[in-house]
Amino acid sequence: MEEDLKNKKESIKCCYRLSETDVECLFKLIELNKPITSIELAQIMGFSKTTAETSLKRLMDVGLVNRIKIEEKKIGRPKFVYSVINNIWEKISEDLKQCAKKILSAAS
Repeated sequence: MEEDLKNKKESIKCCYRLSETDVECLFKLIELNKPITSIELAQIMGFSKTTAETSLKRLMDVGLVNRIKIEEKKIGRPKFVYSVINNIWEKISEDLKQCAKKILSAAS
């Protein structure tokens, strides 16, 4: 089981060109299975808010995480929560297949 998880993380890291931190944030969001703020994620992971926000941005850029604006007061910066997309494992599976095809075609 541990080896399977390690292989999943390595494959995702390679396919999406993510850092170890990005992948750890992704798996924590999957585990939590609820929208959370970047501050909450940073506290849970033991990272700075900036580190968490950088990883969340990368995860949004590759289409694995959604950002949702929280409706609050009109003063100050808007607040957001982050969550993984619906059907995340279907997307990852399809993306990994496409990635593998590219790698195999480059190797031949």
